[in-house]
Amino acid sequence: MKKRARILLPIIILIVIIIIPFLSLKFTGFLVKEPEKQVKFYFYDEATNCPLEGYVFIGEKAVGKSNNGIFNLTYSNYVANFQNNQEISIFGKLENCFEKKDLFFDKSWIAPQIEKNHFLGETSFNFKTKINPNNPTKRELQGFIQQKKVISELNNINLKNKNTLESLSEINQYLNDKIKYEKDWEFDKENNYWQTPEETIEKKQGDCEDFSTTLLSLFLTYNNSLNCYNLIFTTHITTFCRIENYYIYYDQEKTELIKEIPNHNQKTKTQLEKLNKDYFEHYGLNETKVNYAFNDDEYIEFENNDEFVNWQYNLKNTKTKINLFLDIEKEIKTNIQNLPETNLENGELRTQSISLPNSKNFPYLIIFITLILLIILIIILLKTNKK
Repeated sequence: MKKRARILLPIIILIVIIIIPFLSLKFTGFLVKEPEKQVKFYFYDEATNCPLEGYVFIGEKAVGKSNNGIFNLTYSNYVANFQNNQEISIFGKLENCFEKKDLFFDKSWIAPQIEKNHFLGETSFNFKTKINPNNPTKRELQGFIQQKKVISELNNINLKNKNTLESLSEINQYLNDKIKYEKDWEFDKENNYWQTPEETIEKKQGDCEDFSTTLLSLFLTYNNSLNCYNLIFTTHITTFCRIENYYIYYDQEKTELIKEIPNHNQKTKTQLEKLNKDYFEHYGLNETKVNYAFNDDEYIEFENNDEFVNWQYNLKNTKTKINLFLDIEKEIKTNIQNLPETNLENGELRTQSISLPNSKNFPYLIIFITLILLIILIIILLKTNKK
């Protein structure tokens, strides 16, 4: 019995030592999932060579985020989201190498033709653009609603003992008295220059876009839950709010067109159409359509006037508060967390293997010590059996 125990104990120790290298691989992170094959996208500004950190979209779908300008497109992400050569875009906030770091960029390209074989090598696609922070388009417009930059100016306005409608009217009157109109309106032209609210207040002059973005910034600083937007026509920008049962246009020339619509029904749309027409006539605008609406949280495009009126009709009393970038992060997580496990036809995309990360050295010392101990145990075991 003692002889059997003497033989059994070394065998148990031998088995444990054989297992040790595999346990060390497991718990030191050397047994890892091999990274899925990728294609690299690099986004940068041509004039400054600054990388663009932002959220990558295919069409309207957020599919990832660039880090220092680099977005790694995995094969499974490509199969699930990149179809029919859709438009690819990147949206984010300007980083340190740009002078105006508070503003946004929103740039787009036609998605390149990507083939399966691109994922088998080190394929890279460069996306260069030209950033002009003061000539915004699309979601870049939202960066010009800057509440923090107008707090001190709002404190100069006497709003004590005034309700919301009275306060907004007072803010509009104040800004009209302060800002002198200076024409600079050529929307979508390279020479158009949008001032930030801070610049407009400092210069005490500006065009319709400068006035409207400053006014909306003041409104939302006064009360961030107000359902107010800037509306963009072909030749003009104005500010529009829904406050309880009131629909109001605020503008330069101390404009304040207000309509109360207490009963929200189908007749409301007709009344809104009348309000819109009155505004166009008041300003002498040859307009029939609003192109965009935006505030600090939302950017909306309208195909036609009916779509715009329906949007007005469905406006709530208070706006839905969102965190712009946090919501995009959540969308990306939803879009990519359940991607199907997809392999290339030649089997290059393996699901798991022993990999050697560059950040760690393979544990040769552990293997060497294990082999020495194994040899010693074998010798001891042989001598024990002879006895």
